[in-house]
Amino acid sequence: MRNLVAVGLLALLAGCEQKLHSTKSDARAMPSVAVAPAPLPEPPARPPVAKPKPPPDIPGWAPPAAADTLVMLNGQPYHLLLAAETDSTRRLTATYEETPGRFKRVRGFEGYYTVTLREQSGRQIFSRKLRKAAFFKKAGADIVTESEAYLPQFLGYSRALGALVFTLDFMVPDSDVGGQVVLLLDLAGNVLRLSEGRGPGGGPEAEPALSPSGAALLTASELLRPGRPPMRFERPDAELVGASFLSDSTVLVVYAPGKAHPIRFADGMEGYGRTPTVQQLRTPNAFVRNIRTGRVLRRFRYYGFYEEMGYTIPSFQLRATATQYLLDDKRGLYLLPLGGTGVPVEMRFAAMPRFTPPKRLAEVRFEINSAETTFAFYVDTSSVQPRIRYQRLE
Repeated sequence: MRNLVAVGLLALLAGCEQKLHSTKSDARAMPSVAVAPAPLPEPPARPPVAKPKPPPDIPGWAPPAAADTLVMLNGQPYHLLLAAETDSTRRLTATYEETPGRFKRVRGFEGYYTVTLREQSGRQIFSRKLRKAAFFKKAGADIVTESEAYLPQFLGYSRALGALVFTLDFMVPDSDVGGQVVLLLDLAGNVLRLSEGRGPGGGPEAEPALSPSGAALLTASELLRPGRPPMRFERPDAELVGASFLSDSTVLVVYAPGKAHPIRFADGMEGYGRTPTVQQLRTPNAFVRNIRTGRVLRRFRYYGFYEEMGYTIPSFQLRATATQYLLDDKRGLYLLPLGGTGVPVEMRFAAMPRFTPPKRLAEVRFEINSAETTFAFYVDTSSVQPRIRYQRLE
């Protein structure tokens, strides 16, 4: 299903910038009288040169793109070649539900995505070519069909998972609607798994990421661990707000209670929304889970997140105090120990002194943005008990 929301159109561009430099000189200035140089003979006329044709401006089409990256795999250097190509000779069609019960047909072009791994000597280890259809299920057939073929992005290599990890982005032309897929390939080029990535125009705040040691992989729908089944985040009675690593052994998962379903808004428009019950709102919706076992270590209520073209959990992770600070701009901060064994602590704004200069030597300053306000916090890293001053910036 396409998420009809509006955010800034994402563009995935890479390139180089050339700069012109001027050089100063200490040579003396010439007098104001100058001798005109003798005229030079006219150069012979050159035959006209045909200008290259500009690429066609066709929605969903883009010129081929390629990249060559040097990577270290198990201590050895390799060349990782990535390529994407749109085939304008092959048309694709798909349908999607524009509003509840109303379907629309879209058109696009075939796309090819190629990953090639070579030794430094040039010997090829594998070359894997995938078509658009491989990503229909995870990113939506309509979105993938309309999107041009963007270059895959290399996220990293997990030795524990035995996987090269990539993200592939898909965007509907001239819109903010898109999707992302996380692709895992083994060192023989076989597809190990496809998973949902973070969409540009909606969905949870769950950026695909490897854990600090590379032993686990977080996507927008699951946590992948070696030797264990995926830890799926989906729940029948709630929407995933976000997930992020707290440490190599813990992950934070936050939900919005109530499952999305078709509703009619006050202005008469139809769409999807949530209607949580009172009991759901009183139940903990944030969980710290052990990565290896999946066990819930801590649970608490947190509603400081907001939704603007996707969910955002305003937070900051400070290694000096081994704490993640979650902002609720109506209440204060939630202090979450990164190890997962400590108890989350709520610190209300009323319990935090307002900041007055100067900044103290042991204080670390950081900023967190909510939907409407930016706050600066000054954390005393020398104190065992939390000591925080704050400042409302805008």
